[in-house]
Amino acid sequence: MRNIIAKCDIETKEILENETFNKLPPDLLNKMISEGIIVNKELNELNIIKLTRMMYYGQLLHYLSIGLTLVMTYSCNLRCPYCYEGDIKSKGGLLTREKIETILTFASAHAQGDKKPTISVSFYGGEPLLNWKGCEYTLQRLEEMKENKEIRDYSAGFVTNGTLINEDIVDAINNYNVYSMQITLDGPKEIHDKRRIKSNGEGTFDQIIENIKLLNRRIANKNFHLALRINVDKTNYKKIPELLDFLKDEGLGGIPISYGIVRGNLPYCSSNCGVYFSGSDLQKYLPYLWKEAYRRGFEVWTRPNLRFIYCGYDNPFGYVIDPELKVYPCWEMVGIEDYQIGEIQKDGTMKITPFYYDAKSRDPTEYDECKNCKLLPVCMGGCAMESIRKNGHPNGPGCDINKYIWKEGLKFYLMKKYPNLFSKETLIENLGRVPNRDEQTKNRIMFNT
Repeated sequence: MRNIIAKCDIETKEILENETFNKLPPDLLNKMISEGIIVNKELNELNIIKLTRMMYYGQLLHYLSIGLTLVMTYSCNLRCPYCYEGDIKSKGGLLTREKIETILTFASAHAQGDKKPTISVSFYGGEPLLNWKGCEYTLQRLEEMKENKEIRDYSAGFVTNGTLINEDIVDAINNYNVYSMQITLDGPKEIHDKRRIKSNGEGTFDQIIENIKLLNRRIANKNFHLALRINVDKTNYKKIPELLDFLKDEGLGGIPISYGIVRGNLPYCSSNCGVYFSGSDLQKYLPYLWKEAYRRGFEVWTRPNLRFIYCGYDNPFGYVIDPELKVYPCWEMVGIEDYQIGEIQKDGTMKITPFYYDAKSRDPTEYDECKNCKLLPVCMGGCAMESIRKNGHPNGPGCDINKYIWKEGLKFYLMKKYPNLFSKETLIENLGRVPNRDEQTKNRIMFNT
């Protein structure tokens, strides 16, 4: 809960475990108390989390940060076999200019007096770039609204399969406040082209790589961050190093990567469920994948961090809006009527459904499993959709992968951050190599070694 990392000797460790604090030197005891490592037995730390969440929600209200995930179209030009959107992609339809205006009216109406909102837009689908004209119009209007002081500021990002990127999209990224784009790969060409395929059965690997190179070569927007998501399961994880070698050889080694754990269609675990990682699998395979990335120079973030809410589902100003102007709390729930929280009306107001209150009042501090879990401050209840898979409803614990690999992730982080605390052999075994000096940032905590 304190987000603190510290190294202690065996004697101090035993004192802490036995709670014989009178054996600690007074200055160390006072330091541990002031940092919140040692707390009064009467202190209810769950109440601290509750208060911190209340303060965070107060900040959201104060800054009026509106998060819009716009489903530009349900259509997709790919037919990935594990896509959780399933048959929803066949719904078609586009977010038209008229509907985009209605959505932006809805978002700007969150203003309170002279205080204007800040709008963050994520372009999503289906494949959002199938409706590029809608994306471009949204960016133009956000820029105009900022200039006209209808909103305080805006930012935008794309979640795309990467097949449709062209010079027009690059120009828009350079001209507007586009901060991110996530593109997905499923392994080296031979594997990717069997999994991320067009409707005619053609693969997409070469096309995506060329588009990534285009972005790498032409983007001048210093605030823009390109990230690669690499989907992994039991069928392809052994080939991921081959993909990393290819990316590095192609001059793309500086792009941050993350590993996406494939979960398959809903309902959870279809007929090929055996290819997906279990919790115990993750403890074995993810550290292997981190190591293979790091030893090749790719940066992978593994340190558990504090969070006040899990995701946009819990954000009172987080909305996922589809081409029919129906509103959902989560992009995995898009198109599922039971999880609709509202519908945007022509005048820019939202007609809410009863589920709106169920979604936006989700509180992990009320769940027995979460109350008694030491990971609550870095998990905050987990994923509502995972809770549906596990519990049959969203208002329960939805433990994510951190439950299974937080120790491994923290250990991996520490070895990169403080390699002087570990032997060369240990570093090579776990990281694949010894960090060089340029990779080591200045220690925030000074250790006696």
